[in-house]
Amino acid sequence: MLALSWNVRGFGRREKWRAVRKSVYLLKLVMLFIQESKLGVFDNSVVRSLGGSLLTRGVGVKAEGSAGGLISLWNDDLFKVHSCISCKRCIILAGELTSLNKQVFFVMFMRPILKTKEDCRGILS
Repeated sequence: MLALSWNVRGFGRREKWRAVRKSVYLLKLVMLFIQESKLGVFDNSVVRSLGGSLLTRGVGVKAEGSAGGLISLWNDDLFKVHSCISCKRCIILAGELTSLNKQVFFVMFMRPILKTKEDCRGILS
């Protein structure tokens, strides 16, 4: 299994989209975690554009203004998501790596993740 975490510092130019997609195919990624996407919208077209036919599922947290934005993409044949939690600053995936028959968690966040105790209760409830 190969996963990549990448702070792209914004998808403002096409070269960054191409570099990410090329890396997905060259490395034959199973999981991709992107920070600072700076995208205001996340939908299936983003999954198809970045993941192509390898990374077929995803979840995203849109940017707040001109900062932030998280994207998690995965190969649905090799990682089965059982639970997904996302909020303004984090994505938590719980699932099974099918080739290893192992239950795992992946957590991705932007700082500061929690400002108050209420933020924590909202994520974990």
